[in-house]
Amino acid sequence: MSSSAPAPRRETTLTLLFTRGEEVALHTLTTDQTSYFGANVLEVAPMPAVLLRRLHFKYFGEVDGVRRAESVWYLQAAGDVGLDWQPACELSGQQRAWAEATRTAPGNMPWMHAGWHAGALAWLDAELAAQGHLRQGQPTVLKHGQISVLWRVQTSGGQVFFKGVPDFFRREVEVTPLLARELPGAAPPVLAADTRRGFLLLADAGKENETPDLGAVMRHLARVQRDSLPHLGGWALRGRGPEYVLGWLENLLSNDTLLIGQEDGFTPAEAECLRSQRPQLEAALRRLSASPLPRTLGHGDLHGGNVVGWGGQFTLLDWSDVCLTHPFLDANPAYFLGFGVVDSPNESQRGAITAATDAYLHAWTDCAPLPELRALFADALKVGELFRALSYVDGIQPAVEDKTEWHGAHLDHLRRLLAGDERQN
Repeated sequence: MSSSAPAPRRETTLTLLFTRGEEVALHTLTTDQTSYFGANVLEVAPMPAVLLRRLHFKYFGEVDGVRRAESVWYLQAAGDVGLDWQPACELSGQQRAWAEATRTAPGNMPWMHAGWHAGALAWLDAELAAQGHLRQGQPTVLKHGQISVLWRVQTSGGQVFFKGVPDFFRREVEVTPLLARELPGAAPPVLAADTRRGFLLLADAGKENETPDLGAVMRHLARVQRDSLPHLGGWALRGRGPEYVLGWLENLLSNDTLLIGQEDGFTPAEAECLRSQRPQLEAALRRLSASPLPRTLGHGDLHGGNVVGWGGQFTLLDWSDVCLTHPFLDANPAYFLGFGVVDSPNESQRGAITAATDAYLHAWTDCAPLPELRALFADALKVGELFRALSYVDGIQPAVEDKTEWHGAHLDHLRRLLAGDERQN
């Protein structure tokens, strides 16, 4: 086996910004840890603090094996020991802009408001106590962004996870307990849920596996999808099947959605190439719509980071995009191996993907012959990128207040349609 190249080293200039009335304190350091989603930030703070929000992030690219970036986070300090306070009006232009941004917190992300953290901890401690457990130490932040907050919590009964979601993802709090109870392996066991606050307390369901048994994962997905059928009538899930995607196709191919003329957007030539595929995309969506397969529980964002397990058993995570859809739209096996694999799998990975696809399709042979299923699955692999892009275009992007972070997140999926067209030609 040939050795792979070493992973690039990360070097981030991390600035922690604290406020006290009209005064500001800045603490800057260099870290080799990720900080974009809030993980690892509190660990390097000079004193106990509460994470509020990211104010700035810029990636400079990779040079000589080092990925360089700068990140600025706004924190609420437990005290002011060791901080160098100065009037905000005396800051430089960029620093003053960061300080000014702290004056207004996003309205629909309560964890970015001072005071939310204490209330969340009180709820967490009360729910743990009701089950006979005590929290041990402060939670570890895994994610702290516009669409969720996620903590790992050590307790006297073992490791658990706390998740908070905004109003526009409140359906996740409603559905996750149903999935955990009715469909083993569809979601982690739910220890507590508060729909009004958008809180979930979840049991540990295993670890992410960078080299999963892909066939086993796909068989697990098929089982969850098929086992969902008796329950769907009572769950009132949002419909996001082929017809939904077809209805959005005009919008997805528009100049505004492709960000033509904008930084990182499609070029006019790329847009023309994608639009030339429209007849094929429409035909594929209509074939899926007319296919004999039932509509099933849909996840909307299945990838390796949303599957954990141990002992050969798997559990799916993060049902913020839960829906009712065609099962094949949700079932691209390459995504379970990593986003890079979706774009350029090696020979071994292609073999694993083919075998896993067959394992998955055999679960549906009561609906159609295997050759027909393979043809439908090929359709779904292509238009599934439209389905995934819509999670942003018709989901996150209209809902978040800071549009810049997710502005072009859908473009990777649409560009995969271009890459697939080039491979076929």
